[in-house]
Amino acid sequence: MIKHLWRIGLSIAVSMGILALLLQLLTSGLPEDQRPSVLAALQNTNLSLALSYLCLGLIALVVRARRYQLLLEMSGEESVPNLRQMALVTGVRNMIVDMFPSRLGELGYVGLLNRGYGVKIQHCVSSLSITIAFDFIAVLMVILLILLKQLIVGEVQGWALGALITAAVLSVVAIMGLFVITPWVNSYLQRIQPRKSDSLLAKVLQLANDLTVSLQTVRRAGRSATVLGLSLLIRLLKYAGMYLLFVAVAGPSFSMLAQLPAEQVIGALIGGEIGASMPIPTFMSFGAYEAGSTLVFQLLGVADQAAAFVTMLSVHIWSQVMDYLLGGLFLAIFVWVVRGRGAAGDQRPERGGWLAGLKLVLAGFVLLTSSGFLAYQLWAASKLGALAPPAAGVESQTASSERQQALASLQGLRGFVLFSSNRDGNHDIFRLNLADFSLSKVTEHPHTETYPRVSPDGTRMVFARAHQIWVSQRNTLAWDVMLLDLETGEERQLAKAATAPNWINTNEVSYLLDGQNVVRHNISTGQTSTVLVPGLNNRLPTSAKLQNPHVDAQSGEVSFTGRQNEIGSPHGHWGTALTRQGAIQPVLEGCELRWWQDGSGLYQVAKGGRDNDLRIVSLSPDTLEPTTLIDLAGEFSHEYWPFESNDGRYIVFGASRGKAAHEHDVADYEIFLWRRGSDADTATRLTFHSGNDNWPSVYIQE
Repeated sequence: MIKHLWRIGLSIAVSMGILALLLQLLTSGLPEDQRPSVLAALQNTNLSLALSYLCLGLIALVVRARRYQLLLEMSGEESVPNLRQMALVTGVRNMIVDMFPSRLGELGYVGLLNRGYGVKIQHCVSSLSITIAFDFIAVLMVILLILLKQLIVGEVQGWALGALITAAVLSVVAIMGLFVITPWVNSYLQRIQPRKSDSLLAKVLQLANDLTVSLQTVRRAGRSATVLGLSLLIRLLKYAGMYLLFVAVAGPSFSMLAQLPAEQVIGALIGGEIGASMPIPTFMSFGAYEAGSTLVFQLLGVADQAAAFVTMLSVHIWSQVMDYLLGGLFLAIFVWVVRGRGAAGDQRPERGGWLAGLKLVLAGFVLLTSSGFLAYQLWAASKLGALAPPAAGVESQTASSERQQALASLQGLRGFVLFSSNRDGNHDIFRLNLADFSLSKVTEHPHTETYPRVSPDGTRMVFARAHQIWVSQRNTLAWDVMLLDLETGEERQLAKAATAPNWINTNEVSYLLDGQNVVRHNISTGQTSTVLVPGLNNRLPTSAKLQNPHVDAQSGEVSFTGRQNEIGSPHGHWGTALTRQGAIQPVLEGCELRWWQDGSGLYQVAKGGRDNDLRIVSLSPDTLEPTTLIDLAGEFSHEYWPFESNDGRYIVFGASRGKAAHEHDVADYEIFLWRRGSDADTATRLTFHSGNDNWPSVYIQE
């Protein structure tokens, strides 16, 4: 019983570890600017076509299992497993085949058959080797079919000829290696006389001879045509399934790729297989597979190489997830049903004592470690932000009366507030006129738009536009900074892979580039200068990620948000800092540090508010001591995004219903306007909608 417990525990631990590694690919294995594209492609996948891939994969699994079984029968093996048992082994093999470079995971097939069903090693190795050789021949035949079609239409392509030559060489080398070179090498090895019959050398020589005999027995069985037919059927089923999965991914996200001829897509799939077979240290062949397939797309003249890479990576992820789920299920059944050597007739009693206990402890340790790793990756995935946009929400039932009260409290104040909102389905930039509370759209684009910042003269706006329909604000790379003329509607791009723009003066803006660097950009001349780079003449780590930088118009100092351990603060998670006299000076636990326009100090969001929530504070320019400005009581108490008006009289900000619902681009934030110097409770609520409103800025007319 202990033997089975530790095996089951170990198999569960392995399954959880692999799942954690797949999650790690999404949390840290992808570049931040590519992650939204991959997530979007995965979310938009046509599930019906993906299930078709799974069905074809199951059929191919059974055919592959029958081919293994046939080769074992041809080799003279006495303990040939039945088709159900071979299907279990094949399913586990499909899961682990790509875990190691050069498809070394294939060797798991040998271990499963030998240890699980008592199949002799020489027959395990010979059946595995022959299937690999016939797979090359089957690929060669598929390429010949593609070339035949190209010949018929008169468009023979160079990549197909190159693939044909490669497959032909590999096929010849494989067949010659197994049936010509191996017997020749064995005849030479058998001349060696080991000193002891039970030595390691003697066992190796015996295995080499047994393997040669097994290979020759299969060759003389005269059923090569049947094996080739099964191999070709496996390839056709595999490529048909992979093509359907490719269309399932590309169709909703990259229609131009989905319209490519099937033979070109299959050529890319073959290129991916070649890449995965290379002796490159990768896990599950991620990276090598995509490189091989996108190279073929490049040779085919596909213009959007980024889309090709994202598509093939998404196809790879989908295929690995489904193969893993099936393989994990088959592994659990295999461990539960198979009795180790007992399955091969070994009736020895189960060993007990300290060795069995040690195995159980080891399995428990591995299970605990993999559980912790999986829990950490789930936590890391949660920190990526929302994977899908929030619901659009609805207007409050009391919005009309509350709006009239707010309008009366502003006493004819003229100006407007810009903010990002998803109230119409996705995040666009809206303009709220303070004189009459009329609301209009400033932008209307299918991609998420946020961080609107009105210029000091009220004529222009800078903002960030996402690379995809939805990108979480936690991602600081998959954005471009845009400039919009509020009077003419003319729009242009200022920077790629940039976000969090801010005006320095009427002609200059700053923004965060590549998630790390703070850039100063002259709008008139287009000239840029980098004013802060982590690790360059400062103590920040070179890998430090910054947020919400702001360049002071008077001193040129930079304020920003960063992780406390990176900016030099002894406690907390996120904190603010500024560059002062060439050094990085930590300021306060919190975020969004900015200068007052008149240079009299700074302000930011900080901890220490009511109910241990946030507040907005002012900081002395010399001592950096905080003084509470705004700490709302009541329903909306989680303040964020303070922005000073152009005339310095007002602060516009957002607030949500406490720490439990505060995700910047998902939670129900409402926009408020507060006159400096007045009681914080007199702040006027401007929006009355359950959708997400964020990052307001305000311009007050004289």
